[in-house]
Amino acid sequence: MTNQATQADTGFRNHRVEFVREDEPGVTPADPEFELFSDTLETALVWSADAQVEAQRGLGDYEIQNHFTGAEDHQVSVDYHLQRFFVDDSGNPLDPAGDAIVRNAEGGIRSTHTVVDRAEYDGARTFVVARGAYPNLSDLSGDPSTALPMVASLEYEAKRARMFRVEQPAGETLTVRSTSSTDTSQTLTVEGDGASPSEEVMLDGTTAVTTTESFDSIDAFELDSETDGDVVVENSSGDELVRLRGTDSYDGAIGDLGVPALGAGSHSDAVGSSYEHFLDDYISQDGGQMAAEVRSASFSVDNGYEKSAVMGTAEQAIHVGAQELEFSASVAGNFAHHENLTDHLEGNEFDLVWEMDGGTVTFTNAVLTGTGDVGPEAGEVISTMDNTFQPKSVEFNAN
Repeated sequence: MTNQATQADTGFRNHRVEFVREDEPGVTPADPEFELFSDTLETALVWSADAQVEAQRGLGDYEIQNHFTGAEDHQVSVDYHLQRFFVDDSGNPLDPAGDAIVRNAEGGIRSTHTVVDRAEYDGARTFVVARGAYPNLSDLSGDPSTALPMVASLEYEAKRARMFRVEQPAGETLTVRSTSSTDTSQTLTVEGDGASPSEEVMLDGTTAVTTTESFDSIDAFELDSETDGDVVVENSSGDELVRLRGTDSYDGAIGDLGVPALGAGSHSDAVGSSYEHFLDDYISQDGGQMAAEVRSASFSVDNGYEKSAVMGTAEQAIHVGAQELEFSASVAGNFAHHENLTDHLEGNEFDLVWEMDGGTVTFTNAVLTGTGDVGPEAGEVISTMDNTFQPKSVEFNAN
């Protein structure tokens, strides 16, 4: 007899991964206008969390007395085929990666994101919700040996992230209650697909409140503030459909807020534009051809976020730091290695211009910080080298 998972995660499961720009870090805007990262994803939303659990031992104890959770540490990431250019004609972020690159007048990032991943399987939905997500572009790579579009990899430092499993109702009214009698002032908004139907339910402690609307789907459920107890949504037969855990369940830490309500907002339409391909791109160095052959190129943007625990909440404060840009390329050419070493030793600066389908990216005043080794070795047809550059800044010009 084999032990085989029947509901293991699979790349064939249907996911809807959307983001919306926040006006205030950690606060999803009302009536959010969600956008897709791309019409084609490489990954679903990948979430890792650390509750920074510490074991308590007292004097003379060789066994653990208690475990305590501390400030929460959340990272989420998503990889997608790049469709939009980073900025629009006015220089404002267009693709979500643009928010990781373009700073505002005060030196901060333009927008944090709320990111929601919804997956469906066997009549249930699972949601991963990250709020206050600060973006880094961990990689954008181009490789002419593949016909596929370029892949953008976004990594976020998030203030809060939670996961929910929701069993779907069958055209029936719902009941909502808390496991704590103190929860009497919070409102839970429940929405079906497309925010229809939608109903706001005021909690009445442990007393069950029944909706007036009948629901055949649950696509959002959002509290206006955290609760002490768990908020439980049940169907007309008393079966639990979804649970939002309160602060009591998290050792007094931050409770669940749920999945953002759509309200008068909208879910994303298809991006619909053409994809960014590397094969027909061109990269120049100091106004001339970068190399006889460019085998691959990539760049990354790290915003140097620093996290710190603060009194009164398990959410960590996230501060924007110095921006670190890195551009790398695998190149080949006669005497290119010697020329690169000279540039490196002299500390020469030059502009690198990457001409993409949607516009140009200019890495200004770049220095060659890492020169790749080159043979050649006996029998080797061609030798390539991997060079790394550090620009001072980056500029965009959309087509």
